[in-house]
Amino acid sequence: NLTTEQQLGLKQTEERLHRDYIHRLVKVRNKYPNFQYLCKLCSVHVENIQGAYKHIKEKRHKKNIMEKQEENKLRALPPPTHAQIKAVDSAVIEAAQHHGISEDDFQERLNVFENFCSLRLYGSCLTRFAFKTSDINIDVTYPSTVIKLTLILAQYTEVESDFHAKIPVVFCKDVSSGLMCKVSAGNDVACLTTNHLAALAHLEPRLAPLVLAFRYWAKLCHIDCQAEGGIPSYSLSLMVIFFLQQRSEPVLPVYLGHWIEGFDVKRVDEYHLTGVKLDQFVGWEHRPPSTGEGRGENRGKPDQKPPTQRKSDSLEGLTSLVHQQAKNVSLGQLWLELLRFYTLEFALEEYIISIRLRELLPREMKNWPRRRLAIEDPFALKRNVARSLNSQMVFEYVQERFRFAYKYFACPQSRNRDLGKLRITTQRTNLNLNHDQERKEMKSTDEGNRETAYVKGQQGVNGEDESEEEGEHGEEDEGLSVKVKDLDLRGQEMSSFTATDLLKSVKRAEGQELPSADSPHYPQNGLLDSAEEEEEEDGEKDLVTELQRDIPPEDLHYVFDRMIFTGGKPPTVVCSICKRDGHHKDECPEDFKKIELKPLPPVTDCFRQILDGLCNLCYYELSPTPSEQQKREQILASLERFIRKEYNVSFLAEKAQLCLFGSSKNGFGFRDSDLDICMTLEGHDTAEKLNCKEIIEGLAKVLKKHTGLRNILPITTAKVPIVKFEHRQSGLEGDISLYNTLAQHNTRMLATYAAIDPRVQYLGYTMKVFAKRCDIGDASRGSLSSYAYILMVLYFLQQRQPPVIPVLQEIFEGKSTPQRMVDGWNAFFFDDINELRRWFPELQRNKESVGELWLGLLRFYTEEFDFKEHVISIRQHKRLTTFEKQWTSKCIAIEDPFDLNHNLGAGVSRKSKIHNICILEYQIVILLILFICLSPQEYFFDSKVLTDGELAPNDRCCRICGKIGHYMKDCPKRRRCQALKKENEKDEEVKEEDREPRERRCFHCGDIGHVRRDCPEFRHLRQRASAGPGSQLESMCRHTCFNMSVEL
Repeated sequence: NLTTEQQLGLKQTEERLHRDYIHRLVKVRNKYPNFQYLCKLCSVHVENIQGAYKHIKEKRHKKNIMEKQEENKLRALPPPTHAQIKAVDSAVIEAAQHHGISEDDFQERLNVFENFCSLRLYGSCLTRFAFKTSDINIDVTYPSTVIKLTLILAQYTEVESDFHAKIPVVFCKDVSSGLMCKVSAGNDVACLTTNHLAALAHLEPRLAPLVLAFRYWAKLCHIDCQAEGGIPSYSLSLMVIFFLQQRSEPVLPVYLGHWIEGFDVKRVDEYHLTGVKLDQFVGWEHRPPSTGEGRGENRGKPDQKPPTQRKSDSLEGLTSLVHQQAKNVSLGQLWLELLRFYTLEFALEEYIISIRLRELLPREMKNWPRRRLAIEDPFALKRNVARSLNSQMVFEYVQERFRFAYKYFACPQSRNRDLGKLRITTQRTNLNLNHDQERKEMKSTDEGNRETAYVKGQQGVNGEDESEEEGEHGEEDEGLSVKVKDLDLRGQEMSSFTATDLLKSVKRAEGQELPSADSPHYPQNGLLDSAEEEEEEDGEKDLVTELQRDIPPEDLHYVFDRMIFTGGKPPTVVCSICKRDGHHKDECPEDFKKIELKPLPPVTDCFRQILDGLCNLCYYELSPTPSEQQKREQILASLERFIRKEYNVSFLAEKAQLCLFGSSKNGFGFRDSDLDICMTLEGHDTAEKLNCKEIIEGLAKVLKKHTGLRNILPITTAKVPIVKFEHRQSGLEGDISLYNTLAQHNTRMLATYAAIDPRVQYLGYTMKVFAKRCDIGDASRGSLSSYAYILMVLYFLQQRQPPVIPVLQEIFEGKSTPQRMVDGWNAFFFDDINELRRWFPELQRNKESVGELWLGLLRFYTEEFDFKEHVISIRQHKRLTTFEKQWTSKCIAIEDPFDLNHNLGAGVSRKSKIHNICILEYQIVILLILFICLSPQEYFFDSKVLTDGELAPNDRCCRICGKIGHYMKDCPKRRRCQALKKENEKDEEVKEEDREPRERRCFHCGDIGHVRRDCPEFRHLRQRASAGPGSQLESMCRHTCFNMSVEL
């Protein structure tokens, strides 16, 4: 209880804190029960008055206050006069005419394009006088000015190719014009977008000069360089069009809206633009997802639905590209509104820039993180064209450039530049020199977490969970009405031009001295009191009005100048690989550099025995025994009976059928491998007419009734929807997928390969142990799956000379491959092992031991195989290039043998690829050291040695479960933990005697009265399992290798 005097003092103190945007919390949050105040400017919770005053003195808060004051000054600028708008209009037109292409420039480029060769059809095929066996006649046409074909080559120089870009291109220079040409193939989305922009520019004459001026401003500020962390130039065009659509009186229309019957903003991605129609309209089409289609289901497979059926299911229409009656607004007015829109009005980090609809599109609609820019390509809805801007420092630089430009064009500028020079001199000498050291220290502060807690006046940082969630998804605190972005003010030698700077300059010119930092009237926290602030704002308004009176209309003048827009400050160069500043991706120190491998000595018999023993040990220790395999079949049969009994009665009339696939059946499974189960329904050959999501969710509800299962988790947003579970008695994890029939054929083919030669299994097990020990064998964490590593082993054995195994998909009778269609793909392979020798005479000609093959595999993938040029494909013996597959932008290309559009290495980042290949090379170096020092027990399967002490990259992984594909806010384990916590709280309220007897039944022995962890029969099994197969393998491996070294 406070006295009246104390309450009055507290009230005055809190009123003072309000000026610094620190307010008392009306409702205390559960995360911060002891905190009474919140700084709405910095999103910081403060415990008490002492902590609040400490926070006010911090550099970050001072910087945010300065930015807030600057924002208020920008909002307080008076509207431009007619003469000012006219001057801006002239500057925009001049920039567009001087730097944009003219009609003559366009014709010159058109001539260069027409000089390229093209193809045309002629002969009997074109006349329809052809037989079925007739050939196709194709003629290469070239310009009539070229007499000989050899002269075509002389027209172009500096020819370079980039076949490893996402869209492969060829660069060349036209000799006559000196223009660079960029030739690509299959760039359909870019052509659709280009045609759309061209049609808009033709129908709306103000669009082209506005875009050209905007692009030239971005070029001067150096923010249009995509390779250095900027944004692509065509995204600037989309930003201009978006602004023209979002004006209070729109200049351009949107293409989707509520005038379309059944339109819903929440389902806007079901509406697709189809291109420009009749030169004045844009076509759109509504393609709702089919009922049996899960997210990512049937990914990459040919569309099996007939075209007529697809057309009947969709809704089509046309929308005009421009308004019938154009708004009469000058270019100068639009330019000022454009800068103000992106400086003060549009929340860049909250919404997506989308030119398809009028309503603002929240980022949650696309599950895009609330950071930096988000610009949607109108014809590629999943693509954020501004994703190359991946640095917060560069984004803050872009925001700062917007503020500079708006200040410059919103204030009257004279043709006489003396006043501008006085501004620059004043800022250099007085404003920034006192704060250079402060800004350097500010950088390290800004790189910390955004949300900070102050306990008893001392700073404490929240955990990573909260900071990541707040940073990635921007969850605002209750009552947080003001959101200010942190800015990197490092190195600003010339600050922004404001009326305040002019006021200070004029005062100095008149001999009036401003208070210094040592003056008693100088604010200690860098802020002005409310009276002084109001006086300054009044002075600014008077100064701007005075300047407008003093500058004659004919002297108003604006120019596009780099120094004016940037103040001489270049943007920070950010590497797209490591996300660090200061270098380009071509100079990245984390880029892969091959280790210079010394030649290995000849393999001796003793050394071969060591490697052979190691590979054999991996197989015999980790392969499941027949009894364990039978136990898996029993679990499968028990699940099938339960699902048929419970699930069919509650949901479906068809009987469910379960089938094991994956590592449980392909011959490469561990004893603790997951149970991969495929579920099908009688009467349905495919899942085309089934609602997979509903079935999976219903199956999860049924499995929760099974007393022998736990941790039931449906995942309906995966590429293949599944239900995950854990079997209580065996401890095995498993998942049930729906109609994953193609994977069953994969399993059968891998089992066939494993049965051809025992060395196949030995190498497969060794490779899997190697990957797991080095933590590079989990596809859900951005690495490769164990299935991908098995394909790598099979590919190596096929390419070995002589080959160990054949290519089963190339063995058949006749000239054409037999068809065995499954889910739209040919799943044929030769499966008669008894007849294999007749078709593959080289069978068993390779006499290398498994140890020699293991060493050869490591050398093959580190010295011979080029991951950049070739694809790992076990369906053909001939080398397959990444250019043929159009997988040029992927780090590692591993083709699924049946689903030819599935790249198993698509989820591997460049950093993970470098890590994986380096581990392979370190293994070879270790083998070399092993041969020299004869101490194998120090090297075999030591993860620290194999990885050189470096952990696997986890830059894309969730910080809770370590998986990729979601953020911490959406982590299923986090939800599961919260749900378990609630269930435990409810269970504590239930009395022990009220519990049902079945909840106290042991799942191991079946007796009532105890649970499994207290079961006497289960204790010795748990003690045995605690060591794990990895540790057992390591200990036995060390023991075996030590005995071998003693014999040597």
